[in-house]
Amino acid sequence: MKGPAMKVILVEDESLFRNLLRTALEQTREVQVLAAHPSSTLTLNDPRMHEADAVVLDIDLGPDSPLNGIQLGHKLREEHPDLGIVLLSNHSSLVFARSLGTDFTGWAYLLKKSVQDISIILRALKSVIEGEVVLDPQLLKPERMLQGPFEHLTPRQAELWGLITQGYTNAAIAGHLGLSQKWIDNAVSGLYVALGLDSGQSRVNPRVAAALLYARTIQHGFLTVLDNE
Repeated sequence: MKGPAMKVILVEDESLFRNLLRTALEQTREVQVLAAHPSSTLTLNDPRMHEADAVVLDIDLGPDSPLNGIQLGHKLREEHPDLGIVLLSNHSSLVFARSLGTDFTGWAYLLKKSVQDISIILRALKSVIEGEVVLDPQLLKPERMLQGPFEHLTPRQAELWGLITQGYTNAAIAGHLGLSQKWIDNAVSGLYVALGLDSGQSRVNPRVAAALLYARTIQHGFLTVLDNE
């Protein structure tokens, strides 16, 4: 039996895309769309924001919006610290990470073309509501992590790291790879050790810490070569 629907507010200036996304999310019956706005001003003035579990924000909100999606996300997070934030963009570039600052917790970055697969945005919503970090699967290239400070990782560990950063749970990873959950649980624990994440001492969930490390690695320029691809 599924739990209560996730309460979400959409912010997208393109009316057709906004309406299509609202319909697609509501048809899953896993999401209750509280409101769908074309600008940051209407969003900030909406009293229903106090009810929302997450917001889905287009980064480029057009000339009629005083704030872009990243700026709006920061503003909303200041007012609602537990709010999950999913950013949507037409640009498949990793330079976005430099615009988010140092705290990615509870943020997701998805390409609009990926939203055609509704399971991707549902997975992102569930993850950010739990305070996790999610990057679009098309932005993640785990094979690039097998160099520099991470050259000691195995290809399987790099693959697991990428799936974690897409918001997959261990059970979902097991299903995706066709392996037992026990094997995945052990392999993920080994990945945390390989990444230097001490789950026994850190106050941060190791899954979140792993995804944060991936995002911060991008931000700090280890993968800047991807910016020109």
